[in-house]
Amino acid sequence: MRIWPLALLFVGSLCARAATLEQLSTERLIDESTEILRGTVVYCNYLYRAPMIWTVCEVNVAERFKGAEAGKVTVAIPGGVASGYRQTFEGTPALERNSEYLFFLWQGKSGLKQIMGLSQGLLTISKDAKGNLVAVKPASAERMLNGAGQPVQDAGWTMRLTDLSARIQTRAKTGAAR
Repeated sequence: MRIWPLALLFVGSLCARAATLEQLSTERLIDESTEILRGTVVYCNYLYRAPMIWTVCEVNVAERFKGAEAGKVTVAIPGGVASGYRQTFEGTPALERNSEYLFFLWQGKSGLKQIMGLSQGLLTISKDAKGNLVAVKPASAERMLNGAGQPVQDAGWTMRLTDLSARIQTRAKTGAAR
């Protein structure tokens, strides 16, 4: 009965080499997310749901910008290690315990809450020189295409959290967000 891990490893390696991300604008991240929140990773475990391994992390919510109120949320990221087998996917972020992030999340038919656009929907939270909280979206080195299917270079950005919050609220009020 050790056949499924070998098949999983083969499927995972095929998927990892073929990954190409569609570049998502900040507006699209806001509009298509079912939840947007700031929180700290408490711990991560691994889950096997055929044919994939998932890294599943519990996050303590500090602030919610979109979605139903909750003190904790569970976030699932494709890939991880289970029963001694590793499955990886290009573009997936790595969450660190006790680190604070801004999450753009969506929930699919599987019921798992996932990060929008893989690494694109995960911003690190830090403080600028004046002590303001800022959200930092690092530039992605992954192969990326725009909506027309043309290759693009992803640029990172930094924005004060208060400015990003206002941007989210403005889109929600104008009816642009779901």
